Amino acid sequence: MGYFTDTEFDSTYDMIDAINEVVERHVRSRFQMVDATAVGLDPRCGRVFVNVEDSTIASCNQQGIEYYGGFEYIDSEERQRAGDYTFYTGSRVDDCIDALLCRETEESE
Repeated sequence: MGYFTDTEFDSTYDMIDAINEVVERHVRSRFQMVDATAVGLDPRCGRVFVNVEDSTIASCNQQGIEYYGGFEYIDSEERQRAGDYTFYTGSRVDDCIDALLCRETEESE
């Protein structure tokens, strides 16, 4: 976390860009991008990012996943926004990850 505690930004926009860059890099390296249907969600949710190890789903399409995926019912403690992404945890996400794992198991057989 030293990057942000030791960094002086020239402007608020530079700080926002740096945060977005760090979040984007983390999502791209640690999350698997899948179609919403792969995790049992309505296809109108688009693509989502799944981290099975952390039991987390991330999305840039907060409005779509919340409306079409029912994620608006996820408690605020299980929903965090960082950069351009919203990160979701909790039982709703666990169900989605279970659906993904079942699908991957079926496809590998």
